[in-house]
Amino acid sequence: MLDRAIALLRAGEVIGVPTETVYGLAADATNPAAVAKLIEQKKRGSFHPISVLCASAQMAFDLGNDVPESALRLAARFWPGPLTMIVRRGPGKIPDLLTAGQPFVGVRVPDHPLTLALLERFASPLAAPSANRSGHISPTTAAAVRREFGEEIALLIDGGPCRVGLESTVISFASPRPVLLRQGGIPQELLEAEIGPIDPAIDPNRSRSASDRPPRRYLLRTPLVLVRGLEEIPASERKKAGLLAWGPCPTDFAICRSLSPSYRLEEAATKLFGLLRELQESGVDRIFALLLPEQGLGRAINERLRKGAAGSNFWEECRGD
Repeated sequence: MLDRAIALLRAGEVIGVPTETVYGLAADATNPAAVAKLIEQKKRGSFHPISVLCASAQMAFDLGNDVPESALRLAARFWPGPLTMIVRRGPGKIPDLLTAGQPFVGVRVPDHPLTLALLERFASPLAAPSANRSGHISPTTAAAVRREFGEEIALLIDGGPCRVGLESTVISFASPRPVLLRQGGIPQELLEAEIGPIDPAIDPNRSRSASDRPPRRYLLRTPLVLVRGLEEIPASERKKAGLLAWGPCPTDFAICRSLSPSYRLEEAATKLFGLLRELQESGVDRIFALLLPEQGLGRAINERLRKGAAGSNFWEECRGD
């Protein structure tokens, strides 16, 4: 299968690949026509930067210029893994379409044996946003990618369910101090233990400068309501509602799915998108979701839930990977 995948990539085709975070759509990052085809299939605005998967830190940072020491330290500690770093782009390495003309590029080394083997044999970086239409929930199984795209992509590598199931943490080195753009698969506390304090993200609606990535959004068709305890949900609303639980499921909802009956944050991260998709497709009037503890992966999961519940149910997507 890897031989076929490499041949398709070299021919400018788009394929589906697994990572430990979510499945991605992959194309040759050095081929502008292939990147354009990927953008068209994802139905994503071309002004949105696309991050890049690489086989190693050397391949990743070869795309950059003046990579700071703190980024090198994070790479040594957390790659391969669910961490995307935005660094200053090197001249002439990748097409402008990939970075939306910005002088920065997002790079990551994924922690999945099949995709790492593909990258090593392909010997070139892959543009790889999440394998969903822009505005839809990120897929964490090959089956979810098939439902989304059917036969529209040339090949889908089935690597099993995603181990992390939550997009990568995104940290930007576009400013003198590192900035956390998105909570994700590696908790902020671990990053700060390695390189010191990290600044919070700038409001992406305030500026369109190079260091302010435009917001991507996931749209849930079913209203999502966040609560801190079951007592906040009226009994009269439960029979027609779904519940995304934290801990054991109660029995008085139309449907309930638990992120982790035993209160394990790692399990919750792996199940988040799949369970949201299942609840959305169940036909309930609304979905109630219990917020998780504001620590580690719980903070990242709550960030996704808050984006999903805000305004018109917009859901931020920053990579996706």
